[in-house]
Amino acid sequence: MTTQQWAGTKLLALVCAVLLLGGCASQQPGAGSAPQTEAAIAGKAAVEEADATLAKLRSQANRGDLDSQFQLGSSFFVGKPAKDLKQAEYWWQQAADKGHAMAAVSLAYLYTGRDNPDFANPQRMLKYLNQSAAGGNPMAQHILGNLYLRGEQGVPLDANQARRLFQSACQQNYEVSCTALSRLP
Repeated sequence: MTTQQWAGTKLLALVCAVLLLGGCASQQPGAGSAPQTEAAIAGKAAVEEADATLAKLRSQANRGDLDSQFQLGSSFFVGKPAKDLKQAEYWWQQAADKGHAMAAVSLAYLYTGRDNPDFANPQRMLKYLNQSAAGGNPMAQHILGNLYLRGEQGVPLDANQARRLFQSACQQNYEVSCTALSRLP
């Protein structure tokens, strides 16, 4: 290829690039964006549906429905609509104080301070963990069993109590407790 042919090829490539950019710049706004518009509409509908679901959940929670209180607290914990641990704590406590075992174990986790050290409260963690375990929650029974097995978090070392808690959780098919039982002497 001669220098003249090479320069001509480069010039042609440059002209094509300018024409392509010029065509993109002169395109009408919104032209060719129908899929984006449809996606935006679908996204807006999903947001509206989520807002309606949240409003219904909040209404039921305010009327004292324990499962709705637990679910609303869980929504705030995971960040839907927004992560708000104070709201999660409030709604879980509403349900836990009326006997909702999953809300109690969720509060116990919150009070470990793992998500936010400002919420660390060992006394409240044990209160709600014991409440949930007594309510038959196998996860709480397993966690409490481990605390008794190790003598941690202000729980006395008591292998017999650990065994009873693991047995109770295992009877509910909580597999990690069944495994823990098989490893006890």
